[in-house]
Amino acid sequence: MKKIVIRIILIILILFWMYVVFTFSASNGDSSSSLSKRVASFFTNNEDIIEIIEPIIRKIAHLSEYALGGFLIFGFFLTFNISLKKKIICSGLWRDIICNYR
Repeated sequence: MKKIVIRIILIILILFWMYVVFTFSASNGDSSSSLSKRVASFFTNNEDIIEIIEPIIRKIAHLSEYALGGFLIFGFFLTFNISLKKKIICSGLWRDIICNYR
C-alpha cells in the first residue's frame, strides 16, 4: 500500500515536471532570455555582469530541469521489484523519450 501511495505521488510530480518542461520549451528565446536576466539581476545590478552570467544561468536551469526529471523518474522505478540495472535503464529510456519529444 505504501508503494502505491509513493507511486501516485511520483506520477503527479512527474506530470507536473513534464508540464514545466513543455511550458519552458514552448517559450521563444527572447522570453527565456528575459527570465534568465531577471534571475541574474537578483544577484547584481551591473548590466555587463548580467550579460556574462545570463547564459550560464540558462545552462544551469536546463541541467537542473532535466536532472530533477531524472531523479523523479528513477524514484518511480525504485518502487518496483526489479534489478537496479533494469531500473536505471528504464528510467533513462523513459526520460530520454520524454525529453526528445517535447
